[in-house]
Amino acid sequence: MQVEYINPFIISAIEIFEKVANIELKKSNLQIKKSTAPSNEISIIIGITGNFEGQVVYSFKQHTAQRIVSCMMPDASQERQTAYMESAISSLANMITGRATVLLAGKEKVIYITPPYVAIGMNNKDAQFLELPTISVEFTSRFGTLEINVVIKPK
Repeated sequence: MQVEYINPFIISAIEIFEKVANIELKKSNLQIKKSTAPSNEISIIIGITGNFEGQVVYSFKQHTAQRIVSCMMPDASQERQTAYMESAISSLANMITGRATVLLAGKEKVIYITPPYVAIGMNNKDAQFLELPTISVEFTSRFGTLEINVVIKPK
């Protein structure tokens, strides 16, 4: 895992959160972990294939995800925001990953992403996380933290 592969995800997360939800993210911590397993109870897992392979895991605390969705859907009722929370945060993660893979691939490489899988709860048995050295970036916002765990390597 090379550190330069994380920069497109950092850039994309900051840009997408600002454009889609009008939320300012600030990078607060970067560390190496043993796997892509998240620190928070709501996770969006996206696989990467093509000229690169790996996995990206976005994780939020429940209250943070709810507040982000309220910014994405400001005119919707609380019930509607709750009903669409998984879909909204999946879309956000998909936009970040899609933008990051375009930056990473450039014109000469092809990268595909899998549909997002939403895992709720720390003991979600269906979620599969890669047990590989992972770069973990934590961001802070006015609503809480976002963690992005990335393991990606050229094929």
